[in-house]
Amino acid sequence: MDLRKFLYKDDDLGVTFKEDGTIKIKVWAPNIKKIILNLYSKYDSQRLIFSKNMSKLEDNVWSIILKERETGYSNLDRFFYDFKVEHLDGTIKYALDPYAKSMASFVPGRDANNIGRGAIVSMDSEDAGIKPTSIGVSNLGSPTDMVAYEIHIRDFTIDIDMGDAGTFKAFYEYDKGIEHLKELGVTHVQFLPIQNYFTVDEGEKKYNELGSSYNWGYDPHNYFTLEGWLAADAENPYGRIKELRNLVNKLHENGIGVIMDVVYNHTYNWDIFENLTPGSYYRMFGESISGGTGAGATLESRNPMVRKLIIDSINFFIDEYGIDGFRFDLMGFMDIETMIEIRKAVGDNIILQGEAWNFTDLPLNEAPVKGHIANYPHGINLGVFNDSTRDSYLGKIHEKGFIQGNYDFTDVCRAGIIGNIIDYYNKSVSINLYHRFAYSPNETLQYLSIHDGFTLWDKINLSYDGTMKERIHLAKFSLGMLLTSQGKVIIQGGTEIGLTKPLGAKQQPKDPESDRAHTSEFINLDDDIGNITHYHENSYSSSDFVNKIRWDRKEHILFKGLHKYCAGLIKLRRCVNAFRYSTSENIKKGLKFILVDDFNAYRVIAYTLDNTIEYSYGVGVERIPYSNFLVIHNASFETLKLKDEEFTHGVDILVDSKHAGIIPIKSTEIVVEDGLLIITANTTVVLGVRE
Repeated sequence: MDLRKFLYKDDDLGVTFKEDGTIKIKVWAPNIKKIILNLYSKYDSQRLIFSKNMSKLEDNVWSIILKERETGYSNLDRFFYDFKVEHLDGTIKYALDPYAKSMASFVPGRDANNIGRGAIVSMDSEDAGIKPTSIGVSNLGSPTDMVAYEIHIRDFTIDIDMGDAGTFKAFYEYDKGIEHLKELGVTHVQFLPIQNYFTVDEGEKKYNELGSSYNWGYDPHNYFTLEGWLAADAENPYGRIKELRNLVNKLHENGIGVIMDVVYNHTYNWDIFENLTPGSYYRMFGESISGGTGAGATLESRNPMVRKLIIDSINFFIDEYGIDGFRFDLMGFMDIETMIEIRKAVGDNIILQGEAWNFTDLPLNEAPVKGHIANYPHGINLGVFNDSTRDSYLGKIHEKGFIQGNYDFTDVCRAGIIGNIIDYYNKSVSINLYHRFAYSPNETLQYLSIHDGFTLWDKINLSYDGTMKERIHLAKFSLGMLLTSQGKVIIQGGTEIGLTKPLGAKQQPKDPESDRAHTSEFINLDDDIGNITHYHENSYSSSDFVNKIRWDRKEHILFKGLHKYCAGLIKLRRCVNAFRYSTSENIKKGLKFILVDDFNAYRVIAYTLDNTIEYSYGVGVERIPYSNFLVIHNASFETLKLKDEEFTHGVDILVDSKHAGIIPIKSTEIVVEDGLLIITANTTVVLGVRE
């Protein structure tokens, strides 16, 4: 059978509750001889109570209807199941249903087969909680109005003294945390993977100082089931369903959308699909399964049934959990046609964004890769994580960026400011296609830090020799540049209160990637953490001590100021359409660089914005009365006097080195006179021209 041409079109794979009280289970599995359905007790997922051969239907779909007279049970709700599969060569394997909607609590290596067991659940059961309705982008004025906040479910509450810390349940019960997100002004939260993953013991939920059972979740196990480790009640297969639904409903009630980080490019190991049907789900090179991601077996998204699995999974989370968007891990391993079909399937209201690094095992003309503009699926509102902005504003891992005084990146920074669109022509802007990849600003996702890589605070700590107060100053400058740039924006959760990932001497021996924790001659020992000299840039399985949000930092006088500054910038951005034009044409029409021939042009970026071009504002957001804006980023370490005819009377100072927001600043070191601006060192200044 040619798997590239085959597609089973019906929507009844997995478990179906029939009107007569029976249970139907269907699974697609070519290239096998036989499947036996194994049923396990709802009280003990290890106790086998019933087995029966499944019937092979057309299209290589296997089916079984479970009846009371055969099983001895009138109601199979909450029971568990797996498949015993006989391959064509006679070998016997055990397999998990790819469409299982929930699972038994999983502990790696607990049972001999080590594949996990699906749970028979109905998403319409009262036990599943109240089904949320997706809001998508309806809370935004336009796609570029998005300011997302990336967070791991566990990290958000694991340092809080509350029951079930580190779970979906704790997240929605932590009212101060939800209020914090509202105060900050973010439009969406982006959860690190919450689909079931493989390597954690779902019963180990207590705070762990040294580390052993922790993972970000980029080790996929099942694409429909939620991760039980993140649920307060992993033993009850409805527990995780109800808890996430409660959390999504709570966030939606507070005007905040939800984006899921999804990992459809690989699975943790090949047994997950190969046990069920050899050669059907993974990308093959000859007789070998591709391991191109370096993290597991690559899914073959070009296979229509794999593409169907991906799209069915996405639609399931939209329909059953009210999810508003998806972030695709290692998107370069998913083919362009699949990304186009995903957009068609979900419509225009759902956020789609992903990693488009030049890292793939596909032919380049089939991979959505940043910088190869002819091959990217333009026109479908698919955002790209923009490392050009991260690396030029803040510096690559061991380098300094523009904000630390590396002026080699000035022209690349200007490319970030225009949203990296390809057809903006100015001699001061980089023309490198890797930095000028976007046909529209909605294809650019601007960020300074994210889960992998150093946090903003740690990056500054490792690259800048200064006091804590001076480092806060640079953090504000960084956020000033980010939140006045065109395109969409995402910030790493906790950035606004100095998120840090310290690797202490106690944690280092047990950390699986301790060599990826770095130090430097510039380290400034933060008094609220202790004698820490190393900071992590890849803490995917480090301890809670490394990964947690340190909420007490919000009360620290310096970080309190950083939080207020960040919230002010977000509010300003959302109240000013000119900071987030929705089209390339409007960027070209409304954004003009000035001072490009000035002696300071290599260390100062300045431009004007026309705020009369667009009037797109989100729910509850009002436009502030300014016709134009001037933005100046001074990356030098000295106060400068800049001359330009744009610096006139009738302007308000809305952002300086200490304050940011929509209310004019009365007391400031910034001076604006006729044709002259005096700007302090390492500062973003925003001037509003009153209407």
